[in-house]
Amino acid sequence: MTGRIVDHATARRAALVAAIWVPLAIVVASEAMIIGVGATGSPQLIVHWGAGPDRSGPWWTYAVLVAAIGFPVIAFIGLFIVRATRMVGMNPWMPAIAMGITVFHALGMGVGSVVLNASRLAPALPLGGGVVLAIAAAFSTWWLLPREAPANTGVEAADRLPIRPGEVAGWTGKVDLPAWFVSLIAGVAAALIVFSVLLLLTIGGKVWPIFLSPALLLVVLLVTAQFVVTAGPRGFIVRSALGWPRFRIPAGSLAKAGVVQIDPMADFGGWGIRWAIGPNRKGRWGIVTHRGPGLEVVRSDGRSIVVTVDDPGTAAAVLETYIMQRT
Repeated sequence: MTGRIVDHATARRAALVAAIWVPLAIVVASEAMIIGVGATGSPQLIVHWGAGPDRSGPWWTYAVLVAAIGFPVIAFIGLFIVRATRMVGMNPWMPAIAMGITVFHALGMGVGSVVLNASRLAPALPLGGGVVLAIAAAFSTWWLLPREAPANTGVEAADRLPIRPGEVAGWTGKVDLPAWFVSLIAGVAAALIVFSVLLLLTIGGKVWPIFLSPALLLVVLLVTAQFVVTAGPRGFIVRSALGWPRFRIPAGSLAKAGVVQIDPMADFGGWGIRWAIGPNRKGRWGIVTHRGPGLEVVRSDGRSIVVTVDDPGTAAAVLETYIMQRT
């Protein structure tokens, strides 16, 4: 990693350029090249490489493909990074993903497939080359982007509970995804299922893999809709209501626990289970469902877990009680 250390504003500005403006320039340039080649060449190109006799279609199919993928992806990732104000300078992997996706679909699926359309090695050559270029572009972006200087401040440790010898303190809470978020994911899954059924009835059984997307969405929703949080003498545990995924910090690995103010988009780029590099440049897991106070539990190596649970102060106080007893 060679990225220089800069202030927050500079790191965020560089990330926005790498995630929005450079990908936008790549998509626009790819569109110009596809139009230039297509308009001066054959009006028909191979648009699919199946075994059927009719494989050709209008050259502008590729222009539409690049635009239909490129502009929405840039808008989506751009909005994600613009809103992730607190984390973007520490997490160059986000612009790196944006760059990789853009390079693959614009050059591999678009320009490469048009320029090498008649090659015997198509579509393997343009698509394979697109994968290689995408990995190189993503890695270069991650490597070269400047990093925000780590913050010196962290979560303030909570006060311990005044328990007497022989007493045991414990705390349990629940974290539920907001109803609007559950409804959104369920709605998208339902729409995909309807679309998949229509395709199945129209084309036949060979399109069955399309059902994998809504099935995956429903599985993710099922395992992340609710988490149970436990704090006590054995440490800190967060687990899904189904038992997995599960996060645990044993009492012997606890460094401190406290209350932090969390904005899901600014701190983690969204809701649900999240991972980011935190202000101290250590890994930071988040189970975030709403904006407001949350519990942050820090390991002895600096890594942490943030949970937007109700009454985070009591949970932090319980954990601090056993940290203090250990020390």
